Amino acid sequence: MKKFTKTIVASTLAATLLMTGTGAFAATSSAASVPTVAAEAAKKQENKKFESRLDAIIARGYILVGTTGDYKPFTYLNPKTNEYEGYDIDAMKDFAKSLGVEARFVQTSWPTMMDDFLADKFDIAVGGVTRNTDRQKTAHMGDPYIQFGKAPLIRAEDKDKYKSIEDINKPSVRIGVNPGGTNEKFVREHLTNATVTVVQNNLDIPGLVANGTYDVMITDTIEAMVYEKADSRLYAALTDDPFTKSEKAYMIPRGDFIFASYLDVWMDEMKLQGKFDELFHKWIK
Repeated sequence: MKKFTKTIVASTLAATLLMTGTGAFAATSSAASVPTVAAEAAKKQENKKFESRLDAIIARGYILVGTTGDYKPFTYLNPKTNEYEGYDIDAMKDFAKSLGVEARFVQTSWPTMMDDFLADKFDIAVGGVTRNTDRQKTAHMGDPYIQFGKAPLIRAEDKDKYKSIEDINKPSVRIGVNPGGTNEKFVREHLTNATVTVVQNNLDIPGLVANGTYDVMITDTIEAMVYEKADSRLYAALTDDPFTKSEKAYMIPRGDFIFASYLDVWMDEMKLQGKFDELFHKWIK
């Protein structure tokens, strides 16, 4: 395991429990349709009846989880099954189980995630969401559960070619990046001289790097390692010493102390019992 992965925060229980979905409140991982305007209005009215969103979720019997489905290993909408899978999908099934409710996953995208969130289309946003002050201004970012940094995913044959920002920040270097998230923000701020192309589907970029369409994908160290493991043509560079250091977290509405406190306690239990560790071994190592 590379040195950087040692910064992973430890967590709880057995990962097998996350996938069983047994009992009266089995979690569903299939893509839920985006709530209609009428449904959103009804949910907002429903939430006003309760002291906390936590109480509203328990009363309605399900939690709406917003996720992009395009960010392995955290969230992936499998086109063959139309089911979500990944590190954070398993975690949210456990979160729902702890509440005694069902997990219903709602499709969102990186460019629209915050707007969808503020429109009350889901109760919590997950799937490799970076914990930062920009998001904290309009939402509540929970405690971190994993550390990572921005690093280049490149072709294995180029592993001695791209070792620094300076090596990548050149007009001759072609970068593919997904829109609307922290990857694009990093590229726009630090790689202004490179030739940048926005690729709508994040899942397409590793293959486009491997086949030579692009030279570099800037992404999280964890995602880069997953793609390197899956394709021998690719190399996750600088994962021991990434360009940045950040953390992943789950995003909920701000100003709801009860809901935030429950999320914090649940995460403490996840860490205490080693469950995040189990998820790391299942989805990343």
